[in-house]
Amino acid sequence: MHALLALLLVTAAAQAGPGDVQRGRALVADRTQSLCLLCHALHGAGDANQGNLAPPLEASAARLDAQGMRDRIADMRRFNPATVMPPFRSTEGLRDVAPAWQGKPALTEQQLDDIVAYLGTLARP
Repeated sequence: MHALLALLLVTAAAQAGPGDVQRGRALVADRTQSLCLLCHALHGAGDANQGNLAPPLEASAARLDAQGMRDRIADMRRFNPATVMPPFRSTEGLRDVAPAWQGKPALTEQQLDDIVAYLGTLARP
């Protein structure tokens, strides 16, 4: 089943367009959709209006390539089964999902590409 899911994710990723940095920036900042800043800060210095439960996003962008970031955002459980990070491109194994979201991933492939494109800008000096 995991192989089928991986194949579907790779196929869908190939169909998505290139990521757009501006759309990605807006998604990262959107606390109603991506939720990134609830747990992460953008930079190591932090921000009182951003999270401190997870590594700063610039640190992740500096150590991971685009595919590594994409894979972790899509479903961090593949790397850490005990993670609290939501699987933004998976609907497998979820519970207590609101009826409007059942069977639907939280982000589209394009939105995921957009976020990864934006996060890639954080790693640059």
